[in-house]
Amino acid sequence: MSTYIENILAKAPYVIAEAGINHNGDRALARDMIDAAKENGADCIKFQSFLADKYISRKAGRAGYQNQSSVGGKSQHQIIQETEMSQEMYIELCAHAAKREIDILSTPFEVWSFRSLMELKVPAVKISSCNLTNYPFLREISATGVPVLLSTGMGTLEEVDKAVTIFKESESPLILFQCTSNYPSRIENANLNVLKTYQQRYEVPVGLSDHTPTHTTCIAAVALGAVALEKHFTLSRKLPGIDQQASIEPRELKELVTAVRDCRKALGSAEKMRSDEEEDTFVALRRSLVAARDLTSGEVLTEEMIAIKRPGNGLTTEYLPRLVGKKLSRDIGEDELLRLEDFGD
Repeated sequence: MSTYIENILAKAPYVIAEAGINHNGDRALARDMIDAAKENGADCIKFQSFLADKYISRKAGRAGYQNQSSVGGKSQHQIIQETEMSQEMYIELCAHAAKREIDILSTPFEVWSFRSLMELKVPAVKISSCNLTNYPFLREISATGVPVLLSTGMGTLEEVDKAVTIFKESESPLILFQCTSNYPSRIENANLNVLKTYQQRYEVPVGLSDHTPTHTTCIAAVALGAVALEKHFTLSRKLPGIDQQASIEPRELKELVTAVRDCRKALGSAEKMRSDEEEDTFVALRRSLVAARDLTSGEVLTEEMIAIKRPGNGLTTEYLPRLVGKKLSRDIGEDELLRLEDFGD
């Protein structure tokens, strides 16, 4: 297992603020997004690396979520090209992230951008759902052995099988993300039980790339074993751009981080035990054996002489059969706790 994957597991749930293309090509905005991600508790901020000419046909139609008034009559190619990030810009952002002590990743969308990232010796790469079946691309990445965070949106189990096999064969460190690729997506399509399928079928850590409008799916994913969570992030949904409306703002990021980490704490241990904070409640609310009436030394106890009442710091009901027939060695008042030393041989 790679150091980077170990880092994720140690911090789980590891929260990735997906800046994506929400910086709109603006370096200052991208730096501000890094600052906001750090200040609001994210473990990592992630951008996207691509050359639009290399992976989008100029004749490609727009997806439904891309049909927004802010883009006018622009093609998908034009929309994406305007948000390209140069390698030099990414280097600058990496330096800023290091200064702010927050992890930074990028999603390469084609081999040229992937190779550029590898030149920078990145610790890991995220693979977008749109490349789940781009097998030549997956094979080139797997050949390097770089740790991979693989999203599986729009996929079938057969397609996920093929993709995972490529990385398993090269023994590439892998975290597999459940994802529903719409922006935003409906909560009923989150299909979080797939996380259990992935854990059992592939024996790899799992995560969630979430595009639903609430925190519910992320919290549930943590409860199901997700070690990493990714959520689209923006400084403001009022900014121009096709992904802004499906993104969370800084205050919401902080709420998400708090909620999922509280969820992880709440999962606790699989061993059932009494917690420290229950000790006082235990004494006050549990039951013990007490005298049902005033009892006199020398009386032989019958079951009717014994009551089961609070508090819980006396003999438990398990002792009831042992006390019946015993002779008292002292007087005991009504409601007084019965003790083993109250009886002779």
